[in-house]
Amino acid sequence: MTSGRVVRAVAFALAATLATLTTSCGPGDDGGPKTARRELLPQWQDVFDGTPEIYAVVRPQAIKRDAVYGTFFKNVLRMAQAKTLMRGVTTLEALEGCDEIIIGIRKDQNGEDAAMVFRGVPASLDPKRMNDQSGRPALRLVDARAKVPEYEWVDRQSAESGSLFVLPDRTWVGTIGDARLRARQAFASPFGRPVPKNDPEALATVRLDAATFLQTPRFAKSQIVGPLTRKLQSLTLALAPGKGGVVAKLQYSDEDASAWAEMHAKRVLEEISHQEPRRGAPNLDWLKTAQVGHEGNTVLVKLAIPARLLEDLPNASGTDLAL
Repeated sequence: MTSGRVVRAVAFALAATLATLTTSCGPGDDGGPKTARRELLPQWQDVFDGTPEIYAVVRPQAIKRDAVYGTFFKNVLRMAQAKTLMRGVTTLEALEGCDEIIIGIRKDQNGEDAAMVFRGVPASLDPKRMNDQSGRPALRLVDARAKVPEYEWVDRQSAESGSLFVLPDRTWVGTIGDARLRARQAFASPFGRPVPKNDPEALATVRLDAATFLQTPRFAKSQIVGPLTRKLQSLTLALAPGKGGVVAKLQYSDEDASAWAEMHAKRVLEEISHQEPRRGAPNLDWLKTAQVGHEGNTVLVKLAIPARLLEDLPNASGTDLAL
C-alpha cells in the first residue's frame, strides 16, 4: 500500500469514528460508558429510620438446630400454639418457620411505634389464609394497586393501629402505630438503607439504647448498676450457640469511660460471686468465671451458662415458664 493510500485509510477510519460519536452522543454527553441505573426494590430495613431504641434479632431455625437450646425452644412454641385462639395460618407458624425475626421498637409520644420483620417465611404460608378464632379471614388487602401488598386486620380495633406488608423474598413486615405510615412510604419509594449491623453467629441479640432504658433514676441510683451507666450509649446482649453463653457489649462515649467501667464490672462480679445466696435464691458462684475486658470504647462481658441450668433447660415445663 502506498503512503497516499495509508493516509486515506487512516482519514476514513477517523471520519467513521467521529460520525459514530456524533450520532450516539447528545449535547453535553462525554461519550463515556453508560450503566443503567438500578431501580431500588422494597426492602425491610427501610421501615427503620435509624436504630430503634430496642432492636432485637432472633434466628428460629438456628435455635431449633442448637444442641443446647433446640428442645427448649420447641417446647416453648408448642405451649404457645396450644394457647393461641387463631386457626389456619398463624403468626406463630410464621415465627417458627422463618429464618430470622427482627424487632424494632421506638419510644414514641403515642406509645406505639414498632415493627416486626419475618425473613424467610415458608413459601406455603399466605396472609389471605390467616383466620380468627371463628374461622373467618383475619386480614384483608388494603390496596390491590400498591407496589407492596398491605393487609390490615379485619377487626376494626386492630386495623386502626397495625398492618402486615408482604415483600419479595418471603419477607413479612408487621407494623404498629407510626411504623405503619413509615412502611407505606418507604416501600412505595425505597431509600436503599443498609442492613443494621448484627452478630451473624448469635442465636439471638437485643440492643437497648442507654439514654432511653438504662440512664434512668432507678438504675442511676444503684450502687452496682449506676456507675456502669455513666457515658453509656448502648447495651447489646447476644446468645452464642451451644455452650458459648451470653456476651454483653457495653458501648461508651469514650475509651476512658469504658476502661473505668471494665474495672467496676470486674469488682462487682467478684463480690456477687462470693456472696451467700438468700434462702430460695440461686447460687451465683458461677459469675466468677465471667470474662471482662474492653476494646476501645467498648466493654465486653462473657458469661458462661451454668452447667446445671443447661441440663434443666430442655425439661422446662409451662409451669416453670409461667405460661
